[in-house]
Amino acid sequence: MTDDKDPSLTHKLDAGFFALLTVILVVTVWLLALPFSKTIQHATLNRFHFQTRSFAVWATQQPIPAMYNLYNRHDIRPSPWDKTPNSIWERGTANHFPLRLFTFGDNRVIFLRPGQIRTIDIRSSYRGESLHTHWTATPKEDGAFDLVGEVVP
Repeated sequence: MTDDKDPSLTHKLDAGFFALLTVILVVTVWLLALPFSKTIQHATLNRFHFQTRSFAVWATQQPIPAMYNLYNRHDIRPSPWDKTPNSIWERGTANHFPLRLFTFGDNRVIFLRPGQIRTIDIRSSYRGESLHTHWTATPKEDGAFDLVGEVVP
């Protein structure tokens, strides 16, 4: 007679597998709900503008791919007090995370120069929902910049 309990066929529950499967399921549900849920749309807009109010919400969104589904426009000006239309130094669109033009983008050297204040207006929209933030980059003595943003109503 043969033994039906062959140890090579015994399966143990793998907690890591189920954790990964749960993350994949949550990300899938989030992405499928994005076109229909105003809450998820606003959370995504805030994520792209670095305006997420809670670290927990920000951390939860990190496994979610940065999709190219928002229309992001930006205007970069050489100084915060010059708001005339002719003062726009750079106008364009970005696929996602438009603030990376200042934070770590290839053009950072062009846009941020020591001793010169820069501002960037970012407008993003998705299915009728939109967000507008205004950022100011102020140079510090050590060569770094203070980056301060505010949501424009």
